[in-house]
Amino acid sequence: MKAPAGYEIGTAFARDKTGVYYRAHQSRLNRAVTFKAMREELRENARARALFDEERRLVASMEHPNLLLTIDTGEIGGLPYVVTESVAEPTLREALDGPEPLPEARTVKIALGIARALHYLAGRGLLYKNLRPQHVLLPRPAAPKLLTFRNVRSLAEAASFRAANVQSGAYCAPELVRDDLGPVSAKANVYALGCILYEMLAGVPPAGAGAKDARAAHAAGVLPSLKERRPFLRDRAHAVVGRLIQHDPVRRPDPGAAVALLEAYDNDPLLTRPLRKRSRRSRRR
Repeated sequence: MKAPAGYEIGTAFARDKTGVYYRAHQSRLNRAVTFKAMREELRENARARALFDEERRLVASMEHPNLLLTIDTGEIGGLPYVVTESVAEPTLREALDGPEPLPEARTVKIALGIARALHYLAGRGLLYKNLRPQHVLLPRPAAPKLLTFRNVRSLAEAASFRAANVQSGAYCAPELVRDDLGPVSAKANVYALGCILYEMLAGVPPAGAGAKDARAAHAAGVLPSLKERRPFLRDRAHAVVGRLIQHDPVRRPDPGAAVALLEAYDNDPLLTRPLRKRSRRSRRR
């Protein structure tokens, strides 16, 4: 891959429908970055080019501390590219799969950072397409950044999300499966966030680890409460998670209200008091 001026392109580490991701280095600022270029075999594909261009314009327009920052965009050798902060950071999925449970105070700060990103996106008429722990980077232990390229769409396109099953089953809002619960809105992202917070606190998502029928369980609202799984957690934890994963989207908070809810949780003085020791084994039940 030929590098534009100011960048050194390393090895490719991933690819998607339109592009190839490379580890790279920005010489001027002496920092690691991620470089994505459109795939060579799509050079003459007008539809793929339009999709790539639309995506890079969208991500380049966003700037928020909890979203992966787009640094540069352009063309090299007739192929469009986009440069972002490095994605070579641990993900929330890796943290959840680690040997120790996440401290409650850390889980709240992670959830709050995600909520702030979702609130920012909703304010711009955007929806996060597939919110899950694999798409949450943790460059610092309690400072999440959401991956953006190919994961953000206009709310006007939300109706198509239901048919496309874009949300992973473990974090799937009921209205993404059921027409009778009304139109898809930014509240679907709040539901996914609630499922992620549930998993951070309980060790498993609401429908259980690896549940094949997770999407159906979310649609039916047949899920064990956080209190059933982790009765020793404080009442505020149970209350906050319960509101975020409210089955009826009318009763579920929007992203702005979710931010306020999590800010109050984060400021709770009891949050810094230790709970009794939790083992990873007990969390997996």
